[in-house]
Amino acid sequence: MHTVYDCVEAFGKLLDKEYHLILGRKNVSVTLQINFDKKECFHLMGLQYLTDRPELARDRGKIFDAIREHRITAEHLESSDLYYKIADRINMLPLLESVIDSNDTIFKYNRKINIYSVIKADYIMKNNAEGRNIFLFLAQNGEKGRYFCRSFFPQDKMDYTRNQASWSLLYKKKVTISTGEEEILYENKLLKR
Repeated sequence: MHTVYDCVEAFGKLLDKEYHLILGRKNVSVTLQINFDKKECFHLMGLQYLTDRPELARDRGKIFDAIREHRITAEHLESSDLYYKIADRINMLPLLESVIDSNDTIFKYNRKINIYSVIKADYIMKNNAEGRNIFLFLAQNGEKGRYFCRSFFPQDKMDYTRNQASWSLLYKKKVTISTGEEEILYENKLLKR
């Protein structure tokens, strides 16, 4: 089982990455750029559910740093009476980069279809990791075409992609921001013409 240390270490590597995707559906294409901020890791781990831990009621970026520096310990968080609610997320979040790297289908997310969902997102990725379906919700960050990871969790009972519009991946690259190095992860044969 992974710990919160594994989560912040894996997410920390993504802070120097961005993804560029081109999606297509019915002769329409959209471009998405996914960026990462350490404040997002708090929600992706599900730490908002640990309401019995007062040390988590402060700036989420500072919480990320405190976990990374072991000032907030995994043992302390795991002793929460509510930790069971996030244990699956904590175990799967270190796989986030490989989930994004390998994903080839993205759904336009219509929250009205999932009437019990309160997740405000624009797109959803569904992938399989370690024998379980994983959902990654993407939301626009205020700038056109720029997105961040809103929520992440393994499938329990509900399939959040059911009845959602599927978009095909046409192109995906990963950029290391500090070096400018680019890695093409997927390119549709039709785009090469």
